[in-house]
Amino acid sequence: MEEVAAQRQRLRQPDPRHERHGHSSDEGNRLEVVGDILMRPVPVWLLGIALAPTLCLTACTSDNGPAPGRTATTTPRTSVEPSGEKELTAQAQSALDAVTEQGQSMVESGMERVSDGVHTQPDLPAGHSYKLTVVCAGKGEAHIVFTPSKTAPKKTAPCDRSIVFERFTGGNAVRIDVEGDAGAAGMIAWRINAI
Repeated sequence: MEEVAAQRQRLRQPDPRHERHGHSSDEGNRLEVVGDILMRPVPVWLLGIALAPTLCLTACTSDNGPAPGRTATTTPRTSVEPSGEKELTAQAQSALDAVTEQGQSMVESGMERVSDGVHTQPDLPAGHSYKLTVVCAGKGEAHIVFTPSKTAPKKTAPCDRSIVFERFTGGNAVRIDVEGDAGAAGMIAWRINAI
């Protein structure tokens, strides 16, 4: 034990033979005894080189997934899955085709998800009469709103494949919106025909 203490004392004292201009020439090469281990100071740049791969590896492999042992939480979706969309689209389109003409009297038509809604401002000559037909297949309800509101009253279209008609008079500023309520999901088929 006394030998280790003596060795520590010798290593901590600078060698007067190597001192020039107020500093030791082997300052970076001195050994330090920590416990029974001899330690040499490590230059800072070497420490940076040693840590760089670890930092890169951590940055490159981090993801936004859940931590191990935890499950990811997802928000519930009210929309219909794609496989169900095809079936609901076919049901809504079939019901719409059964009650409306697709010939020359058709002005505009479409199929939309209830979550997206229908938003159209058709270019309709003022003074002519038209019929809007809406079929919603899925669950919940959709609401038909005309702007300006004097064009036609607000109507509800249940998403049970019921067929909803509304007659209205055309004009440059007529806008039609069909939007589902908070719990609605499915597909909306719609068509505007001239009367």
